[in-house]
Amino acid sequence: MTFENGTDEELRLSDEEFSGTLDVEPGESGEDYAPGDDVSWLNWDEVASVLAPPLPEGEERTVPVRLKPERKGAPVTLEVTPPHPGYRETAHFQLTLG
Repeated sequence: MTFENGTDEELRLSDEEFSGTLDVEPGESGEDYAPGDDVSWLNWDEVASVLAPPLPEGEERTVPVRLKPERKGAPVTLEVTPPHPGYRETAHFQLTLG
């Protein structure tokens, strides 16, 4: 996942206001998740470390996201939520993990 800072100030992606910016859910966006459908985030500590330093104005940062599904071929939704309404709407990326 690549974050681009198109604002006119530095972004602190690890600040409390950005908590929940990057999330992973089993299943497809908007569906109710059946019991047992699960996905493990294998590198959350690495993601948190990459997001920790401030992101300067006009720059971008790529965050590696490694996931493991409970079953092969499971659908997963990666959500990127802006910190407040002044930004874009939540983006949903639907993936099938093998």
